[in-house]
Amino acid sequence: MSQDTPERIEESVEASNNNFQINTPEDNQDESRQPVPEGMSKKQLRRQKYKQKWEEKKLIKRAAERIRKKEKRAALKETGDLSKLRKRKDFRTMAQSNSKQRIALDMSFDDLMIEKDQKRTVQQIGWCYTANRHSPNPFQFHVVGFNGPSRKIYDGNEHNLNQDIFLHHEKLETVFEPKDIIYLSSESDNVLSELDDTKVYVIGGIVDHNSQKGLCHRIAGEKGFGHARLPLDEHILMKSRRVLTINQVYEILVHYSVHKDWKAALLSIIPERKNAQVKEEVRTEEPEQNKSESEEQLVS
Repeated sequence: MSQDTPERIEESVEASNNNFQINTPEDNQDESRQPVPEGMSKKQLRRQKYKQKWEEKKLIKRAAERIRKKEKRAALKETGDLSKLRKRKDFRTMAQSNSKQRIALDMSFDDLMIEKDQKRTVQQIGWCYTANRHSPNPFQFHVVGFNGPSRKIYDGNEHNLNQDIFLHHEKLETVFEPKDIIYLSSESDNVLSELDDTKVYVIGGIVDHNSQKGLCHRIAGEKGFGHARLPLDEHILMKSRRVLTINQVYEILVHYSVHKDWKAALLSIIPERKNAQVKEEVRTEEPEQNKSESEEQLVS
């Protein structure tokens, strides 16, 4: 397989740029004559073609950038100026990790989301993966029920091809024993005080803008799964909405697994805009009048 040279990349970029020239009236007329697929408007067809051209150009630019970086590193090595070379961090894979703790994202909610929210959910999977990858001992990270439109979005991104994640088409209860499943839900009465590596903790893979409140808790009850909530009430106060994103929940679990401190984990991950504050214990003191009366009684 031949490698791309800078000259070939430059030719490809130039060819791609030609595709983005402003259309002339003749071009627009030719395009208007093209048959429009059934169920699609002319506007949708134009958007689809533009998106396709943009994706092709983006891939060509990324390939050219990789070659430039490779040549820059080679040039720095030749001159002996290694100080400017960024050291690559060694990351542990899940197979190398000492952690046997399983964390799963349940991606079986595509039918409850519009395409925009499906894309956001896939984006948050990437952020979960990044948090896991930077952990000294990554979780055993599973994504289950991953066979709908979100999976197509995920597979369509070349950066996701080699991610160290266990991807499953099958549903949650098929991949894991139901008795081992603990679904995380803010509506649960059970407080998650520590992680148990014999259990699999599940995060609902849905961006719903709070329109599906109580969904995960209801599913856990219907299917007989265990359930628990993060110890927010026990450690912090928040005046804003207490809704956390998929990746924020995952990152809190990662932080706790490393430092064993829920308070620090919550405060480090919850965004500042939510104005999370440490919950101070309320000390009940006797009113001054009652206190002085009791002192008088003791004196007498």
